Amino acid sequence: MKIVCLQLEPKLGQVQQNMDRATDMLSSLNADDVDVLVLPEMAFSGYVFTGKDHIRPYLEDTETGPSVQWAKKQAIRLQAHVVVGFPERRINNDTQQETYYNSSAFVSPQGELLEVYSKTFLYYTDESWAEEGPGFTSKPFPRLGQVGFGICMDVNPYQFKADFGDFEFANFHLNKRSDLILCSMAWNKGEDSSQDNTTARVSREKNTKRKKRVVKTETTDNSGNGDTEHGDEDDDSDQWRDEEDSEEEQDEPADKDEDYYRQIQFETLHYWAVRMNPFYTQKKKPHHGAIFVVANRIGIESDSARMDQNCLDRFQPIEKVSCV
Repeated sequence: MKIVCLQLEPKLGQVQQNMDRATDMLSSLNADDVDVLVLPEMAFSGYVFTGKDHIRPYLEDTETGPSVQWAKKQAIRLQAHVVVGFPERRINNDTQQETYYNSSAFVSPQGELLEVYSKTFLYYTDESWAEEGPGFTSKPFPRLGQVGFGICMDVNPYQFKADFGDFEFANFHLNKRSDLILCSMAWNKGEDSSQDNTTARVSREKNTKRKKRVVKTETTDNSGNGDTEHGDEDDDSDQWRDEEDSEEEQDEPADKDEDYYRQIQFETLHYWAVRMNPFYTQKKKPHHGAIFVVANRIGIESDSARMDQNCLDRFQPIEKVSCV
């Protein structure tokens, strides 16, 4: 199977420009080059919106919205399945009430909309405008097998409050025996949960000496405005959530070099792998493996640094993994 992750740096609110950039990046690909194309979370709208009024001009429906229309066109051209993230508006036909979701569309090689998945676990940025989706999804599709979907925060513990070892997302897809898990992301450097994760926990302990804010965000924007609840330096509550850190809060060297960024990338990849732990340690037989695909955006948006890596991993039970 040929899987392509399109990694781009969307400019907030510049939908057409971002779509044109994506189209140009794919121009060298032909129908024989890709089976599945995965784009990041909210790939063309950008991600950091501060509320419903801010995002409203960029909300899309699944029939006429530019993201889905773009995906259909590329799916037909490439004869490939396409996943693209977008901010969705749903209207109740009876009440005309609008509901907003952070969603991804899954399109067939024939340009048919097969599935719309809505983010189940919201990051605090999402909470300012979006509703939680109805739940994780995994369905069978011809040529692909059992396909699951996820969006960024879904791989974390729920609201960073659930037990780290619950592994809600991974256990769902293991139980559903998902063969292919497609995740669109706009992951930033502070988005992993530290609970029971050695790498992240060490980082948290170092940063606690400098960070005085332990926050539960009610409504916020990226300028730092909003209702927050502050803790002291020694607060080790499980109900914590890292803000998208300003430069003065980040435990970063003044002169960031290639080794520094490589370490950040490694820690993020390691964290994603840890969050899929049930696939490695499953005890039921026959064991089930899966392909886990992450399409992450890059760049800086509203002072939030997005990680610049994608991920494609094949999960197998730990006893079948060899180190060479």
